[in-house]
Amino acid sequence: MPSEDIKRKLIENTKKLLQERASITIKDIAEASYVNIAAVNYHFGSKENLMRIVLEEILDALKTYVTEKLIHVKDGKTFEEKLEMMINYLYNFSIENIGLLNYLFLSNELQKESASLLVNQFFTDNRFTRLVYQSLAESTKTLNEKELQSKYVLLFSSFSIPLFIQISQMKLQGSMKIELFKDPEFRQTYIKSIMKILS
Repeated sequence: MPSEDIKRKLIENTKKLLQERASITIKDIAEASYVNIAAVNYHFGSKENLMRIVLEEILDALKTYVTEKLIHVKDGKTFEEKLEMMINYLYNFSIENIGLLNYLFLSNELQKESASLLVNQFFTDNRFTRLVYQSLAESTKTLNEKELQSKYVLLFSSFSIPLFIQISQMKLQGSMKIELFKDPEFRQTYIKSIMKILS
C-alpha cells in the first residue's frame, strides 16, 4: 500500500476511534489500521503529531460546514434560523466526536497545542473569521469593530456551550444535561436569548 494511503488510513481510523471512545492509545490506532506501532511513528513522528492533524481536519470540516451551509447560502433564512441550524449541527457534532472533544479539552497530551489550535482557527484574522464578522455585520446592522468583536465572542461562546456541557457530562453528572438541547422549546428560548444579547 502506498505511503500516502497508509497515512490517510491512520488518520481516518483515528477519527473513528475518537468517535467511539474518550481515550485512545497508539496501539489502538495501529491495531485498527492493521499496522505496527512503528508505522505510526514512521508516518507521523509521534501520536501527538497524528492527533494534531486529526484535530485540524475535524475543525476544518466544522468551519467548512458553517461557511458553505450557513454563511454563503442565500436562502432567505433569518439569522435566528441559521443560529438554530448551527446549534443543532454543533450538538450533533459533539455527540459524534465526544472522544475528540475529550482529547481536545481534557487530555494533558496536547493541552497547550489544542488551546493554540482553537485560538488560531477561531480568533485570528483569517478567511473564516472575516466571513463570520461580515455575516454578523449584515445580520445585526453594525459596522463598529469593537461591537462586532464582542458579538463574535458571544456568538462563539453560545455555540460552545452545548459542546462543553457534553464534555463535562463525561466527567461529572451535573444537574444540567445536554438533553436540554434536544428540547425544541428550550432550544428556541436559548436562541431567542442569544438574539437579545446580540441585537
